[in-house]
Amino acid sequence: MIVAAHMHVWNRLHGRIGGEVALRAVRDGRVRVGDDELLGMPAHMADCNALAELAVAEFDAAGVDVGVVVQEYMDGEQNDYLLEVRDRFPDRFFLHGLPDFFDPDHTAEEAFALFDRGFSGLKLSAGHLAGKVQIDDERFLPIYERMEHESLVLAADLSEGEEQAAELERILAHCPALRVAVGHFGLPTRGGWPGQLSLARHDHVYLEGGGLVWLYRGEGYPFPGAVEAIRHAIDEVGAHKLMWGSDWPRTMCDFTYRQSLDFARCSGALSDEEKTAFLGANAAGLYGLLSPAEKRAPVPHITEG
Repeated sequence: MIVAAHMHVWNRLHGRIGGEVALRAVRDGRVRVGDDELLGMPAHMADCNALAELAVAEFDAAGVDVGVVVQEYMDGEQNDYLLEVRDRFPDRFFLHGLPDFFDPDHTAEEAFALFDRGFSGLKLSAGHLAGKVQIDDERFLPIYERMEHESLVLAADLSEGEEQAAELERILAHCPALRVAVGHFGLPTRGGWPGQLSLARHDHVYLEGGGLVWLYRGEGYPFPGAVEAIRHAIDEVGAHKLMWGSDWPRTMCDFTYRQSLDFARCSGALSDEEKTAFLGANAAGLYGLLSPAEKRAPVPHITEG
């Protein structure tokens, strides 16, 4: 089973970076961030919408079974759209709700409403909060307590460096059974290690590799630095604590979806057992996913003939 433990879908871009700088769709994959126009996704996404059916097409071509959707403030919350996605593709996605952590007095109420609507996970887009709101603010503790009690999953994308790792450590001291997936592999190239990596020593905390190829984009495929980071993480916390993620569709500005998977799937530096754990088995356990009735195989490329 292969699970993409970090990806995005949206049907409308209406976000802000750090709660301040607006991000808006332009056309042909381009977005406007403040005054800058950038390629925010592959140019063939003419309407700038990363729709679920496009993601499923990538899954089917690459042999991926399930995608774990983690929302982002830069895209704008997609809670209503994700519930539509759940109904249309009930077996292909695990979905996180996104409340407004910039409004601490009302975050718990909003988070509880998302849980009541059927979300089994919550996104803590912590990097946007850095310097503005502490993620261990006591007003958020009821959220973490309910999540611990109900075995819900917290997707935590921390800021660069280790400061928010210390805040998450304090949350885990209060809620030791809280199930957490630390995003972007703990940012090994952005000062996140060893603090963010060490979080995975907690029994219920995992590292997911969404954007791992982005962090090593300067190398290009097959990303030897990314493979080395996986090997180091295996040595430090064990292969059973690591998960693959694509960060679709943003990383596809630089590389194909298949490349974001095959750098690990085809690597000679990882054993078959390590690949099984990293590419899906660990995620299936954390998110409570059922194995598909039939194994999905990648579709051969016409260029292989």
